[in-house]
Amino acid sequence: LLEPARYKAAHGGRGSGKSHFFAELWLDESIRERLDYVMVREHQKSLKFSVKKLLESKIEHYNAGAYFTVQDTIIKSRQGGTTIFEGLQNHTADSIKSLEAFDRAYAEEAHKLSQRSIDLLRPTIRKPASELWFSWNPENRTDPVDQLLRPEAGAPPHGTVVIEANYENNP
Repeated sequence: LLEPARYKAAHGGRGSGKSHFFAELWLDESIRERLDYVMVREHQKSLKFSVKKLLESKIEHYNAGAYFTVQDTIIKSRQGGTTIFEGLQNHTADSIKSLEAFDRAYAEEAHKLSQRSIDLLRPTIRKPASELWFSWNPENRTDPVDQLLRPEAGAPPHGTVVIEANYENNP
């Protein structure tokens, strides 16, 4: 998951560190270069239910506060990048176009994404070298994220890296 890939995905049980991995990858990339991120969920009722709190804790844990400005609704990096937090259910095909200049989209709890949301997100994040990151605890093999990234028949999209992580993998 550290090499460039269009789709980066980690699935498995609770306590495996999937979200922490992607939060630390965000931190590392944001310190090194100017990248814009959108952190998505199917439903985003408030930021307290988003990955924002985890990102803030990583900034604090690694004493990286000098590299970021944390505001109420966004996080700005010293390199000029911005991180925003969105609920995909709130978007239409027209409104999601505003995200097309983003370098990364990270879907935490991706098992809750609807097919409509995945269909909106995939063509929107299309900047050269852009990446879509997904982490989830699988519930049903018929969930849209599983159908996309772990299809029972066929192969995932070109440029996909998928790993399974469980609590035994987390030191």
